Amino acid sequence: MRVLITSGRTIAQGKKLYYKDTPAYSDETARCFIHPFDLLELGAEEGDSLSLSTAAGEEVFSVAPSEDLVPGTVFIPCGPHANAILHAQTHGTGAPDYKWLEGTVTRTDLPPRSGWDILAGQGGAACPPVPAPSGGGGGGTVTVRDVVCPLCGCLCDDLVVRVEGGAVTSVDNACSLGSEKFLSRSRLMHPVSNDGGSWRAVDFEEAIRYAAEVLADAERPLLFGWSGTSAEAQCTGIHIAEAVGGVIDNCSSICHGPSILGIQEAGHPGCSLGVVKNRADVVIYWGSNPIESHPRHLSRYTTFADGKYRENGHHDRTLVVVDIRKTDTARIADEFIRIKPGGDYAAFSALRAILRGHADILPAGVAGIPRERLIQLADLCRNARFGALFTGIGLTQSPGRYKNVRNAIQLVDELNRHTKFTLTPMRGHWNVNGTNQTFSYLTGYPYGVDFARGTPYYNPGETTAVDLLGRGEVDACLIIGADPGAHLPKKCNEHLATIPTIVIDPFVSLSTSFADLHIPVACVGIDCEGTGYRMDSIPIRLRKILDLGLPTDEEVLSQILRLVREGAWSRATGRTELWSPVKVGGIPRAS
Repeated sequence: MRVLITSGRTIAQGKKLYYKDTPAYSDETARCFIHPFDLLELGAEEGDSLSLSTAAGEEVFSVAPSEDLVPGTVFIPCGPHANAILHAQTHGTGAPDYKWLEGTVTRTDLPPRSGWDILAGQGGAACPPVPAPSGGGGGGTVTVRDVVCPLCGCLCDDLVVRVEGGAVTSVDNACSLGSEKFLSRSRLMHPVSNDGGSWRAVDFEEAIRYAAEVLADAERPLLFGWSGTSAEAQCTGIHIAEAVGGVIDNCSSICHGPSILGIQEAGHPGCSLGVVKNRADVVIYWGSNPIESHPRHLSRYTTFADGKYRENGHHDRTLVVVDIRKTDTARIADEFIRIKPGGDYAAFSALRAILRGHADILPAGVAGIPRERLIQLADLCRNARFGALFTGIGLTQSPGRYKNVRNAIQLVDELNRHTKFTLTPMRGHWNVNGTNQTFSYLTGYPYGVDFARGTPYYNPGETTAVDLLGRGEVDACLIIGADPGAHLPKKCNEHLATIPTIVIDPFVSLSTSFADLHIPVACVGIDCEGTGYRMDSIPIRLRKILDLGLPTDEEVLSQILRLVREGAWSRATGRTELWSPVKVGGIPRAS
């Protein structure tokens, strides 16, 4: 059966993001949601196995029937299973077709593989052993209030965290995703290196020296991620990239990078989330499902929040959801508008035409939406006292990409001829917006910055991570604050497995499978401080609530930068004692 395959976040998959060493994560990412009519045609039932095949590959998933989809469409959660059938083409934007894959689905008797088995087939190693929780520590019992959550772009700042015996035991006010991050024990306490498929412990000094060697000796190093670390660490990473003449890219390139391209072309009619909370009477989520991706967004900033001029919460607001499937957010919306996949640009253009008084020239339906509903939506927006449009990656990872966002911005510009309207991209990682702030401040460009010429150079589709890895250009990679092993196409991961790769992360990630070296660090917002930028670009300081004795990202990166600069000076003056030819923890030095 021919189908259109789309991927995205689910609440179950999100709760396991920091438990990737466990089978539970693979169980969630191995599910596929399909309409019961399609299952009937395939002769399959819930729990059976289906094989999804695209031009990039084939993978087995477990069936979950869902009437939220239209027949002929399959939805799969983000993760290694989805990426196994994802190609690495980005159409000059840096973002692959996460939301638009054409393929076939057939019934099979094979069971789904685990995420680690999938990565092993791509050249990765098995999961390193994760030490069991110590079960105790000093410090007694402490309750910390007004804690900032380092999970998503909401950066909720009202958490109450209880720490007992040097570990977090409970979290109040957080969503299920945020609380699971605080409670996760999937952490290493010392660096580990991959020695012929087996893991061995090395000390921090050796690990940091090896990382500096790899980056300094590489001709085309890539420093990728940064969305899960502090702004201070990001700034240090930019200096490292400049010192080694490498490329530094962040997670924006695979999610809201196209949004930034659209903003660069048409501007950004944005505002703070506080303004939305206090003033918005019409809220639109287009291509976004915040109940599963940003669970507290509606209760803190939009639909269910009491504002200064919206004292009655949802009674004073109208919620509209535009999506290709009936998500959990769509279920609670006042208006749910189902749009055909890839029809966003046409729908925005139709709404602009209606606002300009040209509704009569429209066909009976546009992108699967009846003309009358589009006219009603245009009237609702035009008559709003204050409107807020939140755009998701449903726009940026499907046909049209940054042009979808540009058209949405131009729609908002048109609405501002009649009322007050704003647009805000729904940023995912807690500091992915911070990467765009720090990168732009220090280099002039928001992501995909190439220092090979000695000066910053930016060209999405050329200097972005998926494109560089897909073309096999990169000869060394530093991964920090992200997990490309779980979120990049198979072709990219296969290349990571062939080059020196260093992972700096508080948690075990699927990228660890491709790493020569994993350096564990303190987690910003849990066991160290740092600055993050909310999705509306408001900087917020994250607190430290416990101490596990691990170095911070900033400290590790600062030492790498110092060694890189010392090595450059030594080579320039003919001194070579800095780089030792010996192995580090069993890892051969990069040649």
